[in-house]
Amino acid sequence: METTCAGEGEEERRSLATNSKALSVARRGLGFVLDNWLVVGFGLAAVLGYFFPHVAARGGVIRSEYSVLYGAIGLIFLINGAQLSPEKLREHATNWRLHVVVQGINLVLVPVIQLVLVRIIIAAGGISSGTIDPSILVGMVVVGCIPTTIASNVVMTRNAGGDEAAAKVVIGNVVGSFLSPFLIYGFLPGDAAFDALRPATPSTLGPMYVSVLMQLGLSVLLPLAAGQGLRWAFPERTPWVLRTFYLAKFCSVLLVLVAWSTFSGAFETGAITRLPKSSVVFNVFINVAEYLVFTAICYLIAYPPRPVVAALNRHVAESRTVGARLPGPLRRAVTARRMPRELVVAVCFCGAAKTTSVGIPLAAAMWSRQDNLVISSIQVPVLLYTVEQVFVAQFLTVFFKWWLRRGGEEQQAPPDMESSGTDDVGGNGRSIPEKSS
Repeated sequence: METTCAGEGEEERRSLATNSKALSVARRGLGFVLDNWLVVGFGLAAVLGYFFPHVAARGGVIRSEYSVLYGAIGLIFLINGAQLSPEKLREHATNWRLHVVVQGINLVLVPVIQLVLVRIIIAAGGISSGTIDPSILVGMVVVGCIPTTIASNVVMTRNAGGDEAAAKVVIGNVVGSFLSPFLIYGFLPGDAAFDALRPATPSTLGPMYVSVLMQLGLSVLLPLAAGQGLRWAFPERTPWVLRTFYLAKFCSVLLVLVAWSTFSGAFETGAITRLPKSSVVFNVFINVAEYLVFTAICYLIAYPPRPVVAALNRHVAESRTVGARLPGPLRRAVTARRMPRELVVAVCFCGAAKTTSVGIPLAAAMWSRQDNLVISSIQVPVLLYTVEQVFVAQFLTVFFKWWLRRGGEEQQAPPDMESSGTDDVGGNGRSIPEKSS
């Protein structure tokens, strides 16, 4: 009898241990999904777009050319505008170093690098051999010329322990909304292979810009201004509404909706299936490489090595032939400095990122005279880059967490140690001690 009871007890313990392990695995799985829910959401959008393309494609069940391009994207920028507190807006709006670095990389350096890459592909015979479709290269130019995103930048910067308020500054989206059409037309190659893919001829350029800016004004700028107006008019109630109804999370859900619409259009028109497989595979891998390169450039510009800082200052700001002749404000402006580590994290995510919220409607407006197949083909690189940047950024948050933690440990080291890191400065040029994450 006692042996039987002992056996039953042992079996019950084993059953409890098995259930405990299963529950632990389930919790870890759920935690992974919650931590990477934006990635999972993009994956779900791709699956839905593949099996039910007629629902969210242009002219489909939900009429995404209106409900998504104006409704969802408008809500994204309305919420982003409402999230910006006037104090943080003033603080970071005057941080000229932040804007020069982020916008200089995002809207100047990245388009130039993208154009060089496109030229290399053309010179190597990528188009003439049929390996790379011209619409993919046009889409890559669009990717290079559109501004940074907000929602995913804030999520990644927060997860990495960086300055998420800096990632919420939307000057790049506002400036980029006006500059992007001009940049795209200026950077498009003039080769004959791209003649059928040009958004407009010089004679029709004016009306095209009016159409683009009108669409961006209704879907981006007006909602953004309305959200900021709500924050100014109701400074206490607006944050409460944002927190209570989880509107920041809802904003990211709307990003998934935009991705769903774009995937649906690509599968509905056959843009992905009709494009050469080599073009799509090339675009997938080049996006990852470019994002990593752009992030590395952001890091090196925002947090250059100390020998580089010393050499630049020795030959410019502290030079008797250059720096001594400059007025005080201009001399401080050209002085090379390191940004605080928390701000560097925001710069890395913002400088390398691009936004579907502007890129997708911009491509739809600039190529509105083309058929849906051409529009979707040009939008494919935009969608792939913005989806892949979220995947890669998830891994980069781990690196930046470690980097910030290491910076906090160095900050606690004796002050005579070389690794103290007290040369980090903010936008006004004053030393700012690093905070541990």
